[in-house]
Order: sequence, then structure tokens, then C-alpha cells
Amino acid sequence: MILTIKEFDRIHVREKRDLVNKQISQVDASYLQSIVVEDTPVFKPGHRFLVAQQWVGVIALPDLTIEILPKLSAAVSADICREILTRMLLVAHQPLATKKLPAAVSLRRHSLVEVLISAFLSALESYIKNGLLSSYVKVQSNLDTVKGRILFNKQFNQNVLSPTRFHCRYSKYIRDNPLNQFFLCCLREMQAVSKDKENQDRIRSAIMNFEDVQSITVPTALSQQLTFNSTNVIAREAYEYGNLFLSKHSVMASPGRAKMSMMLFDMNRLFETFLCRSLRHAYGNKVQYQSAKYHLVVDPETKKKYIKLRPDIVLKISDSEALVIDTKWKLPQKFAKESDIYQMNAYSTGLPNISKVYLLFPETANTQRFVGDFEFLSNDGHARKLGIRAVDMSLCLNWNDFLLHLKSLFQ
Repeated sequence: MILTIKEFDRIHVREKRDLVNKQISQVDASYLQSIVVEDTPVFKPGHRFLVAQQWVGVIALPDLTIEILPKLSAAVSADICREILTRMLLVAHQPLATKKLPAAVSLRRHSLVEVLISAFLSALESYIKNGLLSSYVKVQSNLDTVKGRILFNKQFNQNVLSPTRFHCRYSKYIRDNPLNQFFLCCLREMQAVSKDKENQDRIRSAIMNFEDVQSITVPTALSQQLTFNSTNVIAREAYEYGNLFLSKHSVMASPGRAKMSMMLFDMNRLFETFLCRSLRHAYGNKVQYQSAKYHLVVDPETKKKYIKLRPDIVLKISDSEALVIDTKWKLPQKFAKESDIYQMNAYSTGLPNISKVYLLFPETANTQRFVGDFEFLSNDGHARKLGIRAVDMSLCLNWNDFLLHLKSLFQ
């Protein structure tokens, strides 16, 4: 059974389920109220109801799956919302330098989790096709011939009675390295989660290529500091999707209760990252993400600086002109929040060569009411410009149209 809701929707809590009327049981509600992500409850309790917060994704209870979709215009169907969310996830978690768009996946067969698994497998299969990368690893072994460097301390301790044996340290070119161990961990975890036959077949086929790679745990995989260069960049896209899966998919179990699994995303963060990647597709290296080179306050005596200015996106127009772009996944009723306007005012005064600052909201009937061009009131006679724009997220399903739409917001 599947219950589909949107951000900030209410779910009624009663004795029995009635999914048609968005009604769950008290047992279901107790499960949902136990879910906390980054110290924030995913559902806010009310009187006989729960309210979904800014988290979207999938929660699988023992016999009920709850799907939380982005809250867009009421005219946008659940199917379209699901496709928009999927496109946002796949684009947002590509490497910044990636130019191509991830292939579309049919959502008629796939759940959100299966889409992510499929995207990972497509990138991994491309990596496997080019051959698994091997690395030189330092190995110690007791051999019958000298190889590399003899470790004399161990030689005297272990081989004093075996003069034909040599304890050596040498380099070995093997596929059992941290990158391949990471991919095997992803495949094992996805194999335990996936319910899609095609994905399961692809996982089994991929695992066969990692037979000489040792298994590692999820915490170990996530703690590895992997770097990418010209020799292993072909594996980066698969790594990004795999890292997203391992970091976001989790299983919770309370004493005496069945397990529940989930994959949840903060829409504020997702919207910001998605638009940054999208602008990279549109403008290339002219886009800088979360640059923090400047400060708002300085001590004139010690020259110590305080309060970093960290705009979401800086779009460089020329050597002497740039735009600041901040994203807000909010649905304001009348106008942008005061705190957001104060923040944009600080960017316009504290950053050099800024010709205009922009606030980007998702397009709804409300945001369209205050879209426009404004100026900050100033006593020095210098007009500083503010643009408020609404992004039509439904266009992201037609990629070329969406990129043209983004560019039109700043013209």
C-alpha cells in the first residue's frame, strides 16, 4: 500500500487506515513521529494529525509506504511532481563538471529508490566497460624469493630457521582498492533493497566484476576520502550516485518493533544544488557555488574579519561584473521574507563588482504576485538592484527549454 502526499500536507490519525482520505492508524503515526533527520522531526504533530515538513522522499513502514513529493502548484499532478523530483535528484548529485544530462528513467516501473539505483548502475556499467581501475598497494609477505625490500626485523624474527624464506615489502597492482571496495559496498546494499527485477539482474551482473575485491561496511565506505583525477574521473559519476544512496538510505528499528527504511531529502538544499548544477549546464565555468572569500565586518585595529558572506551562486558576467543568485524553496504569501531581503542587501554591498542580486523561488500562483525588479533604498544616491524571479520547475522535464528559461530570468 502506498500513500502519496506533498510537503506540508496533513495526514489524519485515527484508529484505522483510510488512505483515500489521507488517514493513517495510530501505530503508523507512532512510527512516523519517531523519525528525526538532522535533529529535526520529519512530521510535526497536531491534534489527531501529522504535518509533513520540508523533507521529500520515501518512507517504508512494515506494510505501508509513504511517498512525500515537492509542494508545487495545485495544478501539477503527483506523477509530474514525482518526475520533477527525480530529475532534480539526478541532476543535483552529478559532479559539477558533468556536461551531459542523466538519462531519463521510466517511473511507471520504478520507485524513487529504484530510479537512483538505476542511475548508479548506468554510470557504474560505463566504468566497468572501460575496465576496473587498479592501484599500487604496499604488501608485506613471506616469500621464497626476494621481491621489493626485505624487512630485516621480521626476517630475523620469523625466518631465522628458514634461510630460503624472505619477509618482503613490495608494491602490487591490484583491483582491491578503496574505490572498487566502495562500489561493491553500494552493490551489496542496493541488492538488499531493490525490488525491481531488472535492477536486481543488473546488480548481480555487476557484482561478478568485483569478485577479487573485499567487502567493507557502509560507515567505512562513507568515511573514505576518495579523490578524483584524470585517471579515475570516469568513475566519479557512479561514485556520486552511490554516495548519495549510502548516505541517504537508512534503516531504523525500535526495540520490539519492525524495521522501517527511508530515503529523505531536504528540499531547501536540493533546490539550491539543483539550480547550481543547472546553471553550470547553461553558463559553464562562469558559475561559482557558495564562494566564501569575503566578509561583512572587520576590526579596523586587528584587521580580523567576521561574518562570512556565502551566497548560494555567483554568476560572473565579465571581469568587472557579476550577479549574486540565492535560492529559496519557500512559498511566501505576499512578499519575500524580511530576513531574505536583508541577506541580499548584505550581498549587494559587501561583495565587489555585483551589478544585481537575485532571489529565486519555485513558481506558484503566490510567487508570481511579487516577481519583478526592485531597488534597495539608499541615502548615497547609488541604486542597488534586486530581482525576484520564479523558476518554472515543470520545464525541467524538457531540458533545453529549462536552460533557456533559466537564462531568460537574468536578461
